[in-house]
Amino acid sequence: MKKLPVFTLLFLLVGALFLVACGTPAEVQDAVEDAVNEVAPTLEAAAEELAPTVEAAVEEVAPTLEAAATEVAEEVEEVIEATEVPAEEPAAELRTDNLEGETITFYHFGDLSGPLAGITGPLINGFNDAVAAVNANGGIRGAQIELQFTDTQSSVDEAVAAYDRYTSEDDNILVMFTYGSGDGEALASRFVEDQIPNLAAGLSAVAFYGPDSGYTFGYAPIYPDQFALFMDYISANWDAVKPEGAGDEIKIAYVSWPTAYGQGAYTDETLAYAESLGIEIVANELIDPAPTADTTTAILNAQAAGANVIYTNSLAFGPASILNGMGALGLRDQFLFGANNWAMDISIYAFVSDPALVEGMIAPFPYLFWNDADNAGVQFAEEQFAANGRQPAEHGVGYLLTFAGVDLAVRAIELAIDNVGYDNLTGADVQAALIELGAIDVLDGVMRVDFSNDSRSPHEAQIRQVQGGQFVMLQDWTATPDLRPADNFSNN
Repeated sequence: MKKLPVFTLLFLLVGALFLVACGTPAEVQDAVEDAVNEVAPTLEAAAEELAPTVEAAVEEVAPTLEAAATEVAEEVEEVIEATEVPAEEPAAELRTDNLEGETITFYHFGDLSGPLAGITGPLINGFNDAVAAVNANGGIRGAQIELQFTDTQSSVDEAVAAYDRYTSEDDNILVMFTYGSGDGEALASRFVEDQIPNLAAGLSAVAFYGPDSGYTFGYAPIYPDQFALFMDYISANWDAVKPEGAGDEIKIAYVSWPTAYGQGAYTDETLAYAESLGIEIVANELIDPAPTADTTTAILNAQAAGANVIYTNSLAFGPASILNGMGALGLRDQFLFGANNWAMDISIYAFVSDPALVEGMIAPFPYLFWNDADNAGVQFAEEQFAANGRQPAEHGVGYLLTFAGVDLAVRAIELAIDNVGYDNLTGADVQAALIELGAIDVLDGVMRVDFSNDSRSPHEAQIRQVQGGQFVMLQDWTATPDLRPADNFSNN
């Protein structure tokens, strides 16, 4: 049979379909069958004829297609490479050790020539000796400690001026040290603003826990906590400690200085706590912060109010002036005499007219003392005291406690260095480290602190009493009540 061209076949097929569209269903079926039968052999033959041509065409274009695919793949790869994020360079190794040649400055200010110099002087001298001992032992990871000190003569204005000068000269202060409650209160918000941790001997509740605080840390419980622990003890042991003929009711006269420190334990919280114990605070008498203060009026007012306990938040010549007044009036035996931690110190004997007047004084004692001679920290401080030729009058609480304060600062700075590296170190890092340290024994247990959980002061203390000129422990380490101000930084 003669082969028809493919186009002819297609024409015939289209024509058949046209006829189909115009016919009856039976006609449509017959026409379709006739068309298919006619063109099928021809289409088959045409497919056979075209196969070699199609194969040749495919073979001809295959290299071109392959080359194009390769080119596209390369271009895609280039785009991917161009959009890849460069790998980060390895972080520089933190410097945490071998800091020889570096310096770390400790800033402090306090009274070295004013009315409280006899009391704060040993604190400052102990601080200097403690720093010298650290430096002699290699410093802080090899870095030497430098000291900047200002004598404020007990003036808060001078303390603020010293702070302003320090911060204007150094924009990365790691730590400061203060000794007065007034200084701490005046600068509490500044420490927060400038992110400078303050290690404080002045134990003001406002400085530690005020709404604008949080960067001030104390060596001992705040004064309201100490007063509350004192009240806890005498309430539980009243029959053993009460003056003869005092009766069953505890009535306290608060007699102290009209200063931030002097009034530091007389707060809304302590008044409420006294009431909860069934204790009545019957008077708040003010006396001059001077060694020669006349306390006669305050004592007689306390007696008239029915007080059988006198409590003072003062130190050295503060309690001494009250005891001297009681002695002069012949009223020493009518009152149980109590005070805060700073009063329980040998410095009081420099101001009393008769050492016997101090007998029976009771106070919280939140650290060890020189007679705890089996303690390694006490031994170390004793060695340094002798090596530096300090005088017997300085052999009190202040000198020993600032040794512990320096140890605390060094430990916090070392932890901060481990956390962020020396070159990145800031005051905020030291503040964070003080909190991270948690519950620790400082200077081998001379002082106990725990600044975690929004705490800025220790919450443990002993109770000691003067017996035969010695500070005898009546009650071992005990948790203090927590009488921080109701309005404080942790809930603002």
